[in-house]
Amino acid sequence: MKWNIDNIGFLHQPEYFLGTFDIPQMQERHEKELEKSLNALKTSLNNEVDPLKALQLLHRKDHVQFLLNNMEEFRQNNRLEESVIELYTRENGPFSSGGDSTLWERFFNECDRTKLHKLGKPFPAHVKKVFRGSVSGFMRSLAWTPDMKMVEKFADRWKNPAMGGGELYEVEISQKDVLVYMQIKHEEIVFISPEFIHTAEIKPFSS
Repeated sequence: MKWNIDNIGFLHQPEYFLGTFDIPQMQERHEKELEKSLNALKTSLNNEVDPLKALQLLHRKDHVQFLLNNMEEFRQNNRLEESVIELYTRENGPFSSGGDSTLWERFFNECDRTKLHKLGKPFPAHVKKVFRGSVSGFMRSLAWTPDMKMVEKFADRWKNPAMGGGELYEVEISQKDVLVYMQIKHEEIVFISPEFIHTAEIKPFSS
């Protein structure tokens, strides 16, 4: 399979030494080993037809770029929605925000919403409000939680400045605002649509 590998770094510290040696023989051997590793990785990529498995061959720092480069192949192989969720939750959650929010919104907007829903569980009909916390003050994230107990735990923890501190928010939602509802590692996560979150009336958390 011919993948688009533009701007893919392949080799990153600390997996490989990227410096130079003063002894010419050692430097030459080092360069040959790097070339051997790179060629082996390229061969593995070329032999892989599943875009998600191809992505997983790369260093994690290259995963988002690979998805960006090969988005249509992910879509055609019915891997786009699964991959976006997997990469997003690695860096983002109801109490964390990582990466470029504009890029993540683009990825979610590229997803098929019916397929996103199928990756999760039915959203509880009784839930009318969700919550999130942020140490950075970034409140318009796509990841929220309906778990009040978790929010109250963070509220209690952040009373102590030594625990880092942060801000807690809440917002009222309806079924149509939800992209997908999942439970990941004992954490309930609600992914909210970008168009909703841009205009939503987000309020400070009221215990």
